[in-house]
Amino acid sequence: MRYDYFPKDQRVQSRGGRLIGVTTGATRPCQLEGCKGVRVTVKWPDGKHTHPCSEGLIAGRRQWRIA
Repeated sequence: MRYDYFPKDQRVQSRGGRLIGVTTGATRPCQLEGCKGVRVTVKWPDGKHTHPCSEGLIAGRRQWRIA
């Protein structure tokens, strides 16, 4: 999978493993100096949105996990 494209409705597991969110399909470049990843918009069950960097996501068999 290309890291500059995240399809909508991909599952993302929280760092602690307690919550499962879904990607919205929206991405933007990461603004950390020297980082080549993208910020992926994730919607969580409580309705909040976060923007983890793709460089900090670990691919699993059926979902992504925040490292």
